Parts: sequence; structure tokens; C-alpha cells
Amino acid sequence: MRVFVFTYDRYDSLTTPMMLEADGVPHTVLCHSEADRQRFIDGGRVRPENIIATGEPKGLANQRNWCLEHMERDEWTMQFVDDLKTTTEVADYETRGHRLGISIDNQREFKGQMQVPISLTKFMVRADEVVEACEKVGARLGGFCGIANPVFRDAKWRFNVIVDGRAWVMKKGKLRFDTGAQMVDDVCFTAQNIEQYGVVVVNQWVLPDCRRYTVGAFNSIDQRMEQKMTEAAHLVKTYPGTLRYADKAGWPPFSHVALRRTIKNDLLREFERLVVREVVAPDHEAKVGVQ
Repeated sequence: MRVFVFTYDRYDSLTTPMMLEADGVPHTVLCHSEADRQRFIDGGRVRPENIIATGEPKGLANQRNWCLEHMERDEWTMQFVDDLKTTTEVADYETRGHRLGISIDNQREFKGQMQVPISLTKFMVRADEVVEACEKVGARLGGFCGIANPVFRDAKWRFNVIVDGRAWVMKKGKLRFDTGAQMVDDVCFTAQNIEQYGVVVVNQWVLPDCRRYTVGAFNSIDQRMEQKMTEAAHLVKTYPGTLRYADKAGWPPFSHVALRRTIKNDLLREFERLVVREVVAPDHEAKVGVQ
């Protein structure tokens, strides 16, 4: 599976390509212009042979569309942002079955079990697993956990939740990114995929963590707020059946959106049945008593 990293202006501070290089994972970095490309090369964090200038205007949705146009039909790719910090997973990942048994009452018991460091080589193995899960249910977009809190990570697999664009897998289809959502392209593309294909998949037990809201790209929350509110308004107007405004601590009203509930319980159980039975190895399935 090809690996792409999207970057904008972190010429001497981007981290993802260096981490991929250190773990021997082949990858391609996409920047916007030839001048940017040279600045990244001069910054010493990207090999010249690994970086391409797309010629696209600023905006992650523009870059992702370029990437889609250069993918083969039905090809899966792994895509990262440029400020990756760590990749971790649940302890004893291979032998934990499908649920951990976490509740609000016992969540402290899981401290230290939720973020075991893994290499990017191992992360790519987990990415292949997400691809396999997506194929079982007909999804073309899959990803990983976006929050470290154990209480939200009890089930390994979740469906029709936001797929965090910091690190995700996608299969080329008919969809293209809505260029009216450059900052929240992942929220928008999640909604598009649910509307078009009915399902997206997230592996809650793997966590790629990034240096969010730091200098570079769209910068801090305050610096990006005006554009964030414009894009939020665009999303709820364009995808009213899938997205709605939602409150978020520390953010002003009408600046944050969330998915509406888009999946019925019987379909959710069917997706879980397909993924758990087909992705988990048969010998492990017998060991943990998956029904």
C-alpha cells in the first residue's frame, strides 16, 4: 500500500517523513509548489526523491484530490499529515478479542494499557487490517482512534463515526473532496463516504497522535477560527442529513460540527459480525469465544 504525507509550510519542523524514514516505510511527501519543495529539501527532513510539488493551491482537500487523481482505480493508500508525534496501540493487542470491558467505573484500571508504543512498520500492519475490515463491509474509508481516553475505546471496531484525517486509509472511488472544507476535510469526507457507501470503519485500539494546532499549516485555534466557522456553515448546509452543529468546550457556537446518527442497531450488529468473524484469526476467535 502506497503511503502519502501531506505538508504545507513546516519546512524544518515536520516529523512524519522522518519517522517513516527511520522505520523503513517507503513514502511520498506532497507539497504545493517547487519553491516549497526546495525549502523542504533545504530543511533536511525530506529526501529529494521522496517529495513532489503538486502545483495545487493551499488546502488539504486540494492536495487529497490531487492524490486521488494519481491513484489507480480501487487502489488503497495510507495518508498521513506531517506532524505525527507517536503511534500507539492497546496492550496485548493480538489477544484482547473485540471488547476490553471498559466502563466509567473501571476506566482507571486500564491506565497504562491503552498507549503502548509501536513502530510505523507495525502501524502499517494495523492499516492493512483496517483495509481488510473495510472490504468486509463495503467501506472505502477507514481510520484510527482520535482520542486517548479509555472510556471511548472499549470496542475495537466502530462504524460511522468521524474518521480522523491525521492518519487514514482510503480506496479510490467516485468521490472527490469538497473544496469548501479545507480545514475539516476529514469530517466532510467522512460524511460523503457515509452518504455514498453507507459505512466508514475506525479501529479504536490504534492511536496516531500529532502535534495539533502548532505553528504551520492552519496554525492555532484562534488563527483558524474565522475559516473554521465558514466551513462549518458550509458543511451543515451541504450535508444536512449527515452533519449538524455541535457544542465543543473552548470553541464558540457554530464553529464545530458532528455526525448525526446514521446507522441502525441491526446494521451495526451485522457490521460487527462481519468484521469480528472475518478479520480476527480463526484460532484467536475460538480462544476468545467470539460468537
